[in-house]
Amino acid sequence: MTSRAGGFWTERKVAWYRRALSRSDFARTVLEVIRPLLDECESVLDVGAGCGALTIPLAERLRRVTALEPSSAMAKALAEEARARGLRNITIVEGAWGDVALPRHDLVLCAHVGELLRPDSPFLREVSAVCRRGVALVRDAGGSDDKFFFKELYPILLGRPYGGPCEHEETVEGLARLGVQPTVSLIDYRSDQPFDDLEEACDFWMEYMALRDEGVREFLRNFLAERLVADGPGLLAPYPKRAAVIWWRSSPQPGERVG
Repeated sequence: MTSRAGGFWTERKVAWYRRALSRSDFARTVLEVIRPLLDECESVLDVGAGCGALTIPLAERLRRVTALEPSSAMAKALAEEARARGLRNITIVEGAWGDVALPRHDLVLCAHVGELLRPDSPFLREVSAVCRRGVALVRDAGGSDDKFFFKELYPILLGRPYGGPCEHEETVEGLARLGVQPTVSLIDYRSDQPFDDLEEACDFWMEYMALRDEGVREFLRNFLAERLVADGPGLLAPYPKRAAVIWWRSSPQPGERVG
């Protein structure tokens, strides 16, 4: 779930992401949607795997998972999580799509990697070359709340509107031009971000928006104090999300074995 620009992810950003992931129902919701396809598969290639949001639960279910991830910080976190869970069936490939030769897998999965899911992306044309049974994509859909209040904060602090990725309909349209008619299911899940305290929350927004001015930090302190909610001894940025799970089957080549 990361971009080709792996340098965006620092160890601290990855730690924040993992904390949100630990309480999210994202993986359970996605895998339930594609369960009919998973039941036919033994191996999965997770493109833009991040720190393992889907890689880990897939490895607990299937025989073999390959995680393609360009960010060193994300790949390191994924390796740590796999070791902690005693999972030995994950192969981590540190690289970006198009830069690394990949073997065929039963299923190819790509979740929230914006540049790969654009309607004119080479990935959409090329993915059939590495899948035997099917492909599953996950893309943001309309109806999500304002991500981390960015729609409010970008005009105030950065002087420009916050522009998210293109809607999932554009990905579906791009697939249609390639002759692919996928199944599309809309899902709702939580991606709430926890913090120990208000100062850590300020750190989060300062880093994510590349802000340095201490005057801006004071503004954020007041802004977030009004919007974050109590979460035990800490605070929480609530973030209900909506996504589209876009998946289709592909027929295996004659004589090709599954797995």
